[in-house]
Amino acid sequence: ELPEKWKNLKKIALTVKHEVAPLQSNEVAVIRRKYVQFEENQCKFREQFRNEAILRFNTHNPYTLLDKTHGNIIKLEAEMHSLQRTAELFEVNVPDYKQLKQCSLDIVLLKSVWDMVFFVQTSIDDWTKTQWKQINVEQMDMELRRFAKEMKTLDQEVRFWDVYAGLASMVKNMLTSLRAVTELQNPAVRTRHWQELMNATGVSFVMDADTTLGDLLALQLYRVEEEVKNVVDKAVKEMAIEKMLAEISQIWNVMELSYETHYSTGAPLLKSDENLIETLEDNQVQLQNILMSKYVEYFLADVSSWQKKLMISDLVISMWMEVQRTWAHLQSIFTGSEDIRNQLSEDAERFDEIDLNFKNLMAKIVKTRKVIETTNNLGLLEKLEVLQQRLMCCEKALAEYLETKRFTFPRFYFVSAMDLLEIISKGGQPKQVKIPLYTAHPES
Repeated sequence: ELPEKWKNLKKIALTVKHEVAPLQSNEVAVIRRKYVQFEENQCKFREQFRNEAILRFNTHNPYTLLDKTHGNIIKLEAEMHSLQRTAELFEVNVPDYKQLKQCSLDIVLLKSVWDMVFFVQTSIDDWTKTQWKQINVEQMDMELRRFAKEMKTLDQEVRFWDVYAGLASMVKNMLTSLRAVTELQNPAVRTRHWQELMNATGVSFVMDADTTLGDLLALQLYRVEEEVKNVVDKAVKEMAIEKMLAEISQIWNVMELSYETHYSTGAPLLKSDENLIETLEDNQVQLQNILMSKYVEYFLADVSSWQKKLMISDLVISMWMEVQRTWAHLQSIFTGSEDIRNQLSEDAERFDEIDLNFKNLMAKIVKTRKVIETTNNLGLLEKLEVLQQRLMCCEKALAEYLETKRFTFPRFYFVSAMDLLEIISKGGQPKQVKIPLYTAHPES
């Protein structure tokens, strides 16, 4: 009985199948039209997805767009699954919708990239609020390098997206900016150097203790890295110049002249000081080297001022010592020999005037001991030069007088000027002549 029933059932099934064949064929055609349409829709969606703002780094509210795009993908996937189920019922082969599946994979990758963008941006935003002198550049640098390392673990596909390129650029620029900040933390950098950077970038702000990292990042330091290096290098070189000028100033603010007393007149005289002269020469060379530096511009006025002061000190001390030597030489002659005073009466009077002026000048000068203050006294060099010129007139007259004596008594050519002066000054008292007279009679 059962076999007969099964046989009848199959006959009925064949009859029904034959009867619904036109309807089934029609439904298959509808399904095929649907999946053709769906294929077009998914290709169009894929193309739109590739142009979505969500792939661009400068997108606002990316998470809102991610949710919206993900919702659209879910709707399409639901439509795809419904179509696949219907196609299975009618034994219709539906193609694999790879474009939609790729969008589904990409949206997950996009979420991971935007998560990293958000994390990096949040970290940088927190850092920008830090006062720039309290910035721990080393720690920030380590964090950024960790971000860069994590970015390399992302799928290769994301590296072709603008959002990834923007993230990489943000990390790279921040690393470059931090290097510049490290340079600018150099204590040699002054307000004028910050102003140079502001001029170079076109961004202006007040540089003080409240300045933050954000203010510095506004300068876009990653764009002017070379300018930063040049400015810092200039600052370091200028600091070296500033240090040298400070040392020179410190030396000469305390450097004093030494005096001694003339053995016979008691007049104060400048004492020779090798250390002073050596320091004076060394500092003048230093100032000359500074003037040759291309970084001298800011200090030009100070350098020129010190160069002038030390040059005047050098000239005054040299002239001062020369005047003293000449004065001391002539003083013993014109005041110790009445014979010479009688023979050179005009020059003796001239020397007396010079002697008085010299002693008065020395008495006035010794009241100040500081080298710069004393030697740069207005008119001192000119006064010394006048004294030396007048002393040389006396010296010349004396030399001419000695020459007449040698001409009269040629044997005096064998006697030095000092010995001859002693002979002449004590001509009336030959026993007091201290020199060996045989020098005037070499053949005896």
